[in-house]
Amino acid sequence: MKKKITPKFIIHNLDSIICGVTLTLCVILVNVNVIFRYFLNNPIKWTDEVVTSLFVWTVFMGSAYAHRRHAHLGVDIVVNLVKGRAKTVVEIIVEILEIAILLLLTYISAQYVLNLIFKRGIMFQIKDGVFEWGKVKLTYTDTLRIPKWYTGIAVPLGFGLSLVYSVIEFMRDRLHILKPKADEQPAEIEEGGAY
Repeated sequence: MKKKITPKFIIHNLDSIICGVTLTLCVILVNVNVIFRYFLNNPIKWTDEVVTSLFVWTVFMGSAYAHRRHAHLGVDIVVNLVKGRAKTVVEIIVEILEIAILLLLTYISAQYVLNLIFKRGIMFQIKDGVFEWGKVKLTYTDTLRIPKWYTGIAVPLGFGLSLVYSVIEFMRDRLHILKPKADEQPAEIEEGGAY
């Protein structure tokens, strides 16, 4: 049975759609540039820059998608060594650490993007008792002169989506605050894979 493509479906799968589109564009641009470079002896200069940006989007949106689908690899040696109630405690500790690390990575990557938008990262300052707004001095890419934050924003978005998915999963599976949807199947977890 085919799924209907509705706005709700698109929003729910936006990470995978962005990942698929950016990866497809990467492959097309790289192949077109190979043809231009080796057969027409006239490479397209801007493709490397665009492909690099698209690849960053592919990686971080793909990472969020993989997190949502429980497709990341997991090292579960410690979890498999313990049994019973201790195993549940270890799993909860690992999930809390995961949320904390994703929160930290989202925060740090958001600061990175702010530094791309505001050169030296100064948004405002107090100088001689006077509140002054910093000047927006965008950093640009070398060839196309596109603001670098267009690429950089993918990093906090990817980590942020993974954080949201982790918090929702923790609230649903551990705290039982959220109820799973009737049509939602629990993720199948292979032995030795993600948990």
